[in-house]
Amino acid sequence: MSSLKAINRSALLLGVALLLNDCGSTPVSEPREPTPATVTSDDQSVNELLRLAADAESPMAESYILQASAIALAAGELDNAAAILAGVASDDSLPAALAIEATRQKAELALLRNDARDALALANNQLLAMSTELPADARQALMRLRAEAFMELEQYLAAAREHTRLAATLNDPLQIAENNNRIWQILTTAPAGSLNSQPSLVDSYELRGWLELINTVNSEQNNIERQVAAITRWQNRWNQHTAAAILPEALAFAVELLNNRPQHIALMLPLGEAAGQAVNEGFMAAYYHAVSQNQQVPEVEVIDTTGVRDITGLYQQAVELGVDMIIGPLLKESVRQLQSMERLPVPTLALNYGDDWQNNPAGFYQFGLAPEDEIRQAARMAWQAGHRNAAVLTPAGEDYRRIQTGFIDYWQSLGGQVVSRASFNSAAGYSDIIRQLMSIDSSEARALRLREVLPRDNIEFIPRRRQDVDFIFMLANPAEGRQIKPTMAFHFVGDVPVYAMPAIYDGRRDATGNRDLNGITFVDAPWVLGGDDPLRSSTSSVWPQAAGPVQRLRAMGIDSFRLYARISQLENFPGIRLQGATGVLSMREDGSVMRELIGAQFVDGNIMVLTPEAPMAGVFNSQNSVSAP
Repeated sequence: MSSLKAINRSALLLGVALLLNDCGSTPVSEPREPTPATVTSDDQSVNELLRLAADAESPMAESYILQASAIALAAGELDNAAAILAGVASDDSLPAALAIEATRQKAELALLRNDARDALALANNQLLAMSTELPADARQALMRLRAEAFMELEQYLAAAREHTRLAATLNDPLQIAENNNRIWQILTTAPAGSLNSQPSLVDSYELRGWLELINTVNSEQNNIERQVAAITRWQNRWNQHTAAAILPEALAFAVELLNNRPQHIALMLPLGEAAGQAVNEGFMAAYYHAVSQNQQVPEVEVIDTTGVRDITGLYQQAVELGVDMIIGPLLKESVRQLQSMERLPVPTLALNYGDDWQNNPAGFYQFGLAPEDEIRQAARMAWQAGHRNAAVLTPAGEDYRRIQTGFIDYWQSLGGQVVSRASFNSAAGYSDIIRQLMSIDSSEARALRLREVLPRDNIEFIPRRRQDVDFIFMLANPAEGRQIKPTMAFHFVGDVPVYAMPAIYDGRRDATGNRDLNGITFVDAPWVLGGDDPLRSSTSSVWPQAAGPVQRLRAMGIDSFRLYARISQLENFPGIRLQGATGVLSMREDGSVMRELIGAQFVDGNIMVLTPEAPMAGVFNSQNSVSAP
């Protein structure tokens, strides 16, 4: 085969130049042999490997290059890795093992650059059929990469299947335990119902066992006693299963939860305010539902915080009652007061979020309807749908400006661009705002100038909108949305996808009124979208019809009760997810609870839940239509 010096020398030297330049050496204006520089040991290894590759024949040259690019990938030097990998063509001219490794690295690079689609396409490039020629560790790396790409695309069942295939290659008990923990994280992350949507993927004893285990655990998620008994029964039935011998740590921890859950709780809420009353309704509904299921429940002291400016006195009174845990307060300022305390005498689940910059005392947890969770998920949905250039439309005002900034920062962190932004004050200005957002006013101004120059009154003119907007991120309530969306259509912007926050949906079934919202994609809580929560049937006849915000607060109250016994599990196993009424719940390192919501879309005035296995394509399934409560 030909020498690599003849065909890929420029790419190699570019890779070396990038490495040396990143380390502070003098940039070079054209490819040339680099002089040795004082760099880190990893960079010295990369430089040496590239020098060896430049003087070697194929396929030894490609082997050196792939060793160098692997080091760059491991160090997170993505631009360097890309430049180095450009020197390798993963095709039939290479031995199978090298071709597979080259493609695997390119797939890993795509994944690190937040392009899971390209990563998966590369990983599917005839690699599985050839992967038997790879060493065991390389096959395992390929399976993990595919699983991670599936997770980025929210294809949970496919990701779990990759890890069950990986299990067959593992012998070390520690690796098996780690793999089991990862499978469990994936299964608990999956939205309700998504694991049953592709039965053709369930092709092994291992995967069938995992699905029965997750269904068993979820069916008893809110009753720890019955959950522990159900896990034991599963182990007896599936005694040849990998997880029967080595349970995921989070499940093994359930026994400890059973023995150490709080027995006496104080619930601190402003009952004189609509928000506090709604949270209290949800909490008590979950409490009495647990009683009806013969579940052991804690004693609950309800403390009214209405009108209280300094919460510390009431908090101390709750502590003196001898409670094991405090849930609340609800108001942000009260949460900040507890957050600033040096220590908390009992674990506390605040029902709002304090300041990000504040160091939290031990035992301080935060749970609420944070807009940051909603912003990030809407952004991820747009990204997975292939959009890259965003326009942002929000109401005017400081609070809304923070939401706008939050979206822009997160979108740019994904690698996207914000090409236009605008804010509206009132319905009277919607048309002008849309024209400004999409640069239609500029098009009209050009036409006006043309008419002034040309002595003709019969010039035909059709306004043009800017063409670099892939989608619009919008924050608006239903009344605003019902006017903004038709205004977009009037200005030839009706074909641009719109992604919105939960505020766009009022939680009511109104196919006629919601027709003006058709096409808008948004995220919301499972409870609002009509999920199959066991509490729904028992509360529908008790609670009066309510708007979306009240429903979301009730769902938050339900989850606050269900979280009281699970806080230590979420804290000790950060990857674990709980299916809640407000979303899939998990815990960040700072003790704040994060929500993953459900994607939905307005279609013919109805709410259609997006298919969990393909949300990035904006595909919805008519069988997933839900009736809003």
